[in-house]
Amino acid sequence: MKNLRIFTILFLSVIALSCSSDDDNTNNDNNPPAQDPGFQAQINGGTFSDYNFTVGVYEITKGTNGNTLSIDIADSNGEMVTLFLNGTGGFSSGTVKEMGNIDSNNFTNYILIRQQQPMVSYYSSSGSVTITNNREHPTNPGHRLISGEFSTIASSVDGNYTTSMTGSFTELEYAD
Repeated sequence: MKNLRIFTILFLSVIALSCSSDDDNTNNDNNPPAQDPGFQAQINGGTFSDYNFTVGVYEITKGTNGNTLSIDIADSNGEMVTLFLNGTGGFSSGTVKEMGNIDSNNFTNYILIRQQQPMVSYYSSSGSVTITNNREHPTNPGHRLISGEFSTIASSVDGNYTTSMTGSFTELEYAD
């Protein structure tokens, strides 16, 4: 009788472990990464890029101590945008990064817009980036998927030009 109880407990434990393992896989399958990660922005109300960027046209660099995140985007026309985010508040969902904020390591949040025609670089003077989601990649261990929205006013280095930029980025992948 004692052996039967031990066998029953062992059998039920194996079933419970098997079910929880299946549940984890099912959750991952139900929450796959977006098919087309993207970046969309409007500059001064006009379209910067109205197509989705895919792997190879963006790069996300995480600082060596994990205290910065740089999202670099380029389109086929040579237009480029950098979102540089410091460690203030971390990088979790719901975090708002105010442009111009300087963290304890002297890193400043900013957006850089590099326009090709005419060739002008703009640096954000106000605005924010809001991280709307930052989650583990369900099928690529050690990677994350980040999404967010931004709205900023930026000025050229010489101060002669000002522009506004609003937009979003969706499920861009980076190594954690």
